[in-house]
Amino acid sequence: MKLKIMESALDTYTNRFQLTMMAVARAKEINEGESSLTQREDQAKPVVLALKEIAEGKVVPATHEEMNRIREAKRILRERTLMEAEEQGGLHEEGESDDSFASAHPDEDSAGS
Repeated sequence: MKLKIMESALDTYTNRFQLTMMAVARAKEINEGESSLTQREDQAKPVVLALKEIAEGKVVPATHEEMNRIREAKRILRERTLMEAEEQGGLHEEGESDDSFASAHPDEDSAGS
């Protein structure tokens, strides 16, 4: 990790615990597919990008309650997206069976026999 980035982040947030928790949370978001808020360097790891964002003031700390609301909103959005995808992909023509259920759940399929 670049020492300059770490020192810049420590200048922004002197509480090392708070800085670590913020960097971990943001790195996890980046790793899960969220776009970086800063210029991406070649092969930069998510934690380095997170510290760079913190040092540049693009990421600010949130309270525990705010983080819980954000997580809940993201969970609801993921569930809604999955349900919509299932509805669009789950529509079958008349007479077509759902073979994916039988292969995905072999225990339930054989239990009925």
